[in-house]
Amino acid sequence: MLKLRYTLILLSLILVLVAFSYCQQKTSVFKIYYISSSEGDDKNDGLSPLTPWKSFENIKEIILLPGESILLKRGDEFTNLELNKVGNGTVENMITLGSYGNESDPLPVLNAGKMHVKSLYILNLSNWKIQDLHLKGSTSHQMVVNPKQAHCENIKILRCHIDGSAGQHGLRFETNPESQALFGARNIEIAYCLIENAGHGVDNVSDGINAPNIQKGAYIHHNRLINNVSEAIDIGAGKNHIVEYNFIDGKGYFDSGGIKTHVQTGNKVNDTENVIIRYNIIKDCIQHGIQVQDPRNIHVLNNTVYSDIPEAKVVFLMGTANEDQYNINEWVTGNLVQNNIFFGNTYNPKQAVLRFTGNKYGGPSVIWNDVNKINFSHNLIYGGDYPGKLLVRILHDPIIDFYSSNTSDSLKVDKFFEIHKVNYTSNPFLNDPKSDDFSLKPDSPGIDNGTPHEVKRDFLNIKIKNRPNIGAIEKITT
Repeated sequence: MLKLRYTLILLSLILVLVAFSYCQQKTSVFKIYYISSSEGDDKNDGLSPLTPWKSFENIKEIILLPGESILLKRGDEFTNLELNKVGNGTVENMITLGSYGNESDPLPVLNAGKMHVKSLYILNLSNWKIQDLHLKGSTSHQMVVNPKQAHCENIKILRCHIDGSAGQHGLRFETNPESQALFGARNIEIAYCLIENAGHGVDNVSDGINAPNIQKGAYIHHNRLINNVSEAIDIGAGKNHIVEYNFIDGKGYFDSGGIKTHVQTGNKVNDTENVIIRYNIIKDCIQHGIQVQDPRNIHVLNNTVYSDIPEAKVVFLMGTANEDQYNINEWVTGNLVQNNIFFGNTYNPKQAVLRFTGNKYGGPSVIWNDVNKINFSHNLIYGGDYPGKLLVRILHDPIIDFYSSNTSDSLKVDKFFEIHKVNYTSNPFLNDPKSDDFSLKPDSPGIDNGTPHEVKRDFLNIKIKNRPNIGAIEKITT
């Protein structure tokens, strides 16, 4: 009997060990391919940091399975990389392109070497994570996601450094050339990235993030976008996007802009609507801080937009552009602009803190004088101490014209504030914006004067009180 008991105990232990071994195998089933330009050899198996491949040649010969990874060694530099027909992940098990090695070492670099190819090109792929990479050197775009023959869905771009010094857009989502109704990018997250100098290779219209074909679900947050030629973030299509907690500095560059959302010209298939722009800090952009074209259910909430340079043209712009496609009286609706600081300094008499434009279907009045089309409240608007300051300019132009000084006698600035009540036109008393400290001084009229909302944390991750401050930051500097 005793012998039988010992036998049963032994069998139980064996079963436990077998089960443990099986679980260990299950958790390590996903292959990881390692690549090092400094230590690798393409004759290696590439399956450990001790036996890495040297180049991307072997990647062309494999199909990655869900959960698998390609990791590049930190501190190494590589040529440009195209990913096409290499496999798709799943929502639960995404494929990763990332890095390995000592975290104190620089990110691995994908360098296009001043050639007209993309530093990283993703074609027709879904369920991928692109993280911890440095992209540079392309005279075209540094990174492109192209849904040419299939949707590009559930792609995460995390903690990357994208430097557009040599080329055009930093990160671009291509428009399908055959039909925008067929394929597009969907459910895209861009977070904790540094995107800088886009367009400096051409000094032309080039964006940090250029998104004319994200059909739905862009989530762009906690990025730093510095010194880009045109827009830092340009959302040109799609629905249900969130842009929040980003820091943008145009550095006063000649054509720099902050955040723009608009209906992409000729793209009625994926009209832009239901976009939230909140808790961003935008500094020293020449063209505009925030621009909203053809607005439909666009919510601009608790942003701090600061532009204290003579060349700046407008801090906040809302208007219409696609006059041949939209009857604005029917299209524009449901917009909310609330709890923002719009800080300008109108050294230039053509500059405006706020600007509202219209088109031939009804003029600017359809934008600004109907609270069902735009609810503009609890914003703090400052035009500087210049005696000729102009807080609001309302234009009737067939296209957006930053230089036109024509205003209609029937559209008075004071009438704007009669319709859009509970706004403040005084100095917000920012602590030290020149040094990127946008907290409020104790005498700021923005303290506790915002409209309550459901957001829990501010730009600095400070817990928001029941009644938030106006602007992006809750901190009070004593």
